[in-house]
Amino acid sequence: MTISLKEAGEIHQVRIHSNLSDCKSSLDASSPFCNPIFLDALEEQLCVGGNTGWQPHHIELPDHQIVIPSYIKQHSYGEYVFDWAWADAYQRYGVEYHPKLVTMQPFTPITSNKHLGRNLNASLIKQWVDSVYTVCEQQQLSSWHCNFIGKDLADEFAELGLMTRHGVQFEWLNKGYQDFNDFLASFTSRKRKNTNKERRSAQQNVDAIHWKIGADIDSAALDAFYLCYQATYLKRGQQAYLSLAFFKQLCENMGESMLLVVAEKDQQIIASALFFFDDSNLYGRYWGSVQQTDMLHFELCFYQGIEFAISRGIKRFNPGTQGEHKLLRGFEPITTYSSHYVKRSDFSAAIADFCLQERMQMAQYKQQCLQLLPYKQSCD
Repeated sequence: MTISLKEAGEIHQVRIHSNLSDCKSSLDASSPFCNPIFLDALEEQLCVGGNTGWQPHHIELPDHQIVIPSYIKQHSYGEYVFDWAWADAYQRYGVEYHPKLVTMQPFTPITSNKHLGRNLNASLIKQWVDSVYTVCEQQQLSSWHCNFIGKDLADEFAELGLMTRHGVQFEWLNKGYQDFNDFLASFTSRKRKNTNKERRSAQQNVDAIHWKIGADIDSAALDAFYLCYQATYLKRGQQAYLSLAFFKQLCENMGESMLLVVAEKDQQIIASALFFFDDSNLYGRYWGSVQQTDMLHFELCFYQGIEFAISRGIKRFNPGTQGEHKLLRGFEPITTYSSHYVKRSDFSAAIADFCLQERMQMAQYKQQCLQLLPYKQSCD
């Protein structure tokens, strides 16, 4: 589908694609999740599309070789910027909230670029927003949500009239640590003892812990990981979003950006955690276990990740969304940003007030989180 936008007397073409492969030529990747390989695998292995409630609806600005991977959503699952209250309000007034348009990497609450291609300037951002307004009007979509973006882009969107929401995640920052003990030296004595106790408890209950990267992630290790991953969802009575075929395709095409940490007991993998990384960032994404083992989640998902980041000189480690328990293990609170457009003016005023109140609450929550960090006073 092609849309024509008129701006300052010029006509700009916008194309809409139901497959990223139709528009990905010459596009770069600013993070593992903004990589066309990652997004293609979601489509090719039917993790999106079909009856998943994530219908690819990618926006291309062909004159500038920019693509904004986006999806028409029939529900609000897998986004991690929760708008259930908004949908409930619509329902109470007999108005449909879904479908809506979402711009983010599906199931991936990571702050990163949400476009592929050249850097954006103010004119291109306005074209992006204008194209979204047109898509929402033509497709009868209630709203648009651009989740987990940088502060600068959120500020640009706010200048154009979009609403901003804040959230809080927890990240570990590498402050030039030489090894894990050097990192622990920044903790207070009591918190340092607690961490060492947790690590001993986890490591004493397994036979070995291994790192696997690229070709080391063989089919047996990946099968075992997927069994653990599925088991974690099944314990909560849910179905995993991602398929084994998806992970296999990623291993084949971007395995050198993937770290699998596995714990073995009696020559069997009983727990594993899958990470993605680049030169500057480590991302903890998927975890699972087929055997309840004390403190093993913290060991595989947090402490092994910190050790890996230190060994590689990686500056930032995002272990995944939510969880105040990360604070006691050295992960600091950071603000996340998302931008939102609601088509109906009779709802937008109330939602704008909600966003304002939420931003104030998040600022207060972040300050409370800072008080729980384990660092010595001089390291705060």
